Order: sequence, then structure tokens, then C-alpha cells
Amino acid sequence: MPQEKEARAKKATLAGAVLAAIAASSCCIGPLILAALGIGGAGAFATLGAYRPYILAVTAVLLAAGFYLTYRKPKVVQGDEACACESPKPTANRTARLGLWIATAVVAVFASAPPLLAAVSHREPVPVAAGQKVEQTTIPVQGLDCEACAAPIRAGLTKVGGFHALKLDLKGQSVTVTYEPAPGRLQAYVDAINGLGYEAYLSGVTNAVPR
Repeated sequence: MPQEKEARAKKATLAGAVLAAIAASSCCIGPLILAALGIGGAGAFATLGAYRPYILAVTAVLLAAGFYLTYRKPKVVQGDEACACESPKPTANRTARLGLWIATAVVAVFASAPPLLAAVSHREPVPVAAGQKVEQTTIPVQGLDCEACAAPIRAGLTKVGGFHALKLDLKGQSVTVTYEPAPGRLQAYVDAINGLGYEAYLSGVTNAVPR
């Protein structure tokens, strides 16, 4: 393979690996960005969550191809088949390897996004004042993909008012909300979650929080 073609192939595999890693993590990063901007549509990123393992597999293949192209030894041609082409310069090799390792680090960061974002998005419950009545209710929510989904939902419920704490159940596709009861508040919570792009509805299960 001519040097120029090989260089383009290296760049393409590394760029593809980085973009694939970003796509695989967008289901977690997207909701946080939208929450920070105050924009709805966070639930739309959940559809990518189902494809995350496959996208990460493609990322690994592209990275492996990048390592192969970067570290393989050039084929030595002897005799009449030899050409006047120069071997890659040491500086070019060092630059290519540095770029490869930088791309690998970026991919590793994005691939590990769910647990990192879960820690970043964690918030302590709002303290309950003495004598204040609070209740807990479970709201089924379709489209929850990872702990990062808590950030936009928490922000939406805080805007409604009376919100104290939120707990996600990813397996059960629901959220448990601790809140101050008020007429129409639960429906307002459901509307706020639906406004983010998720599918929520009231289950009718509400419990008083023991004091």
C-alpha cells in the first residue's frame, strides 16, 4: 500500500473509532447536554442505548485496525521489484503513534461514560423541613437508559416545584420521586418527564415517607 493511502487509512480508522465511541455514549451524554441547555428531547437518545454494545464492538475493530496499520513493519521489497519510495520518516511514525494513543484515550473516556456520568450527575436529596409532609410515588418511565437520565428528569421536576429526591430503576423502567404533595403535582411531574421525550404515566402507587 502506498504511503499516502496508508496514512489516509490510519486517519480514517482513528476518526471512525472516535466517532463511534461518541455515538455509543451519546445516549448518556446527550441528556446531560440538553439538561444543561434547558432543552427537551432527552428521551430521544435512549434509542441509541440498545445499540451501544454493537457500536462499541465496531469501535474496537477500528482501533485494532489503527494499531495494525500504525505498528506493522513495512514490507521489504528486494531486487528488481524495489522502488525508490522512501521509508516512513521516524518523525512521521512518532506522530502517527501519538495520534493513535490520543484517540485510544478519547475512546476509553467515552466508552466509560455511563459510570462516570452516573457519579457526576448524582445529587443529594433536598432536606425536608421539620413538620413538612412528603410522599413517595413510583412513576413508570419508558426510555431510561443509564443514570445520566436522572439529570434532565431531576431538572424538570425541580421546575415544577415540591421536588426532594429522585431514584432511578433502570431495570424496571421507573423513577421513585420524593415530593411535597399538592393538587395536580404528580400529573405535572408526568407532563414534565414526557416533555423531555420519555414516556411516563401515573401508576397510582403513593406512599407517605416515614419521619
